[in-house]
Amino acid sequence: MKLLGSRRSARVYLYGSVAAVLGTLALALSPGKATTLGHPLATALGTNSALAQATAGYPQRLDPTINDYSGILLPADKARLRESLEQLRAATGIEAVVVTVPSTGMYGTGDRSFEVFATSLFNTWGLGDAQRDDGVLVLFSEGDRAVRIELGRGYSRAYDARMQLVIDEYMLPRFRESEYSAGLYNGTQATIQQLTGPPPSTVENLPTQGLAIGAGALFLGGIGLFGLLKRRDFLRPKCSSCDVRMQPLPPESAKAHLSAGQCTELQLGSVRHNVLECPQCRQIVKRQFPNFGLGQKYGACPICHFKTLETVKQTTVVSPTYSSSGEAIAERCCRHCNHTDETTVHLPRLERSSSSHSSSSGGSSSGGGGSSSGGGASGRW
Repeated sequence: MKLLGSRRSARVYLYGSVAAVLGTLALALSPGKATTLGHPLATALGTNSALAQATAGYPQRLDPTINDYSGILLPADKARLRESLEQLRAATGIEAVVVTVPSTGMYGTGDRSFEVFATSLFNTWGLGDAQRDDGVLVLFSEGDRAVRIELGRGYSRAYDARMQLVIDEYMLPRFRESEYSAGLYNGTQATIQQLTGPPPSTVENLPTQGLAIGAGALFLGGIGLFGLLKRRDFLRPKCSSCDVRMQPLPPESAKAHLSAGQCTELQLGSVRHNVLECPQCRQIVKRQFPNFGLGQKYGACPICHFKTLETVKQTTVVSPTYSSSGEAIAERCCRHCNHTDETTVHLPRLERSSSSHSSSSGGSSSGGGGSSSGGGASGRW
């Protein structure tokens, strides 16, 4: 699977580079025909918007939340991501955008690195509020085999570590298996949770012994428990026999101490399983925590009781309106025991958005006027 992914990445990068060269030649010979030459290759790759702009600098922003120029996001993941990003904007004012490109080199911007391209794209689009500088850009490139979470100037450097954690734990494991849509979905949801939880300075100063009280207060306040569970001291307790800090086992070694259902949860990312070992006496301690980033996607199976139940199809029976809620039938399937069932779900009333979601035929690259100074984190696979 990794070999196939590598070959596909090479093809994407090659086609993107060829498209950029052809586009440049066409522009020099006849400006009016540059786009025409680019379209056959773009159609073959399914990335019309990206390739058509290979000679025009940074890509234009065609959508307020998701600009999938590579076409790698599955429809279900894209729909859920769009809903989450719109809810984030409505509730907090944070403007977050997901962008996928076949390769950054195809745009001919001359940026010396993937990170510089991300910062420049962020500032070109002006993501985030101009006063708060709270924008977020999740940039993925299969050709570069790289992902970046770029943050606005308004975030402290403490958030960089949080974004690195998201990339390392939620994105890269999926990307290495060529599961790009799942990795982007998981990582973006986890990013949202990190941004809406308590700021790093608050979480890092919480005493471990105050967990019971602190967790309850944080839970009532929203999703701050997610940030608390990231504390290194809490996730790495001391051995009860040796009083030595326990070490987390690598994922493959940890699976030997988990049940089949727990391994499925770990693979899906629905539950966070930590298996720790004492480096001296080899005592094993297992802990599990809810993964709030994926709470919307998986539920507890009524048969095997693992958090592996996924809604695979939802059919609207009564459409919601601005004055009343709706109703739908959800078809669910357990990814562990293969149990299937149907259940009725309620659809919330429609809410009128104060922000415009329309764009012109040439695309809309304008955001709220925010900027980034290069904060955030990157990962490669």
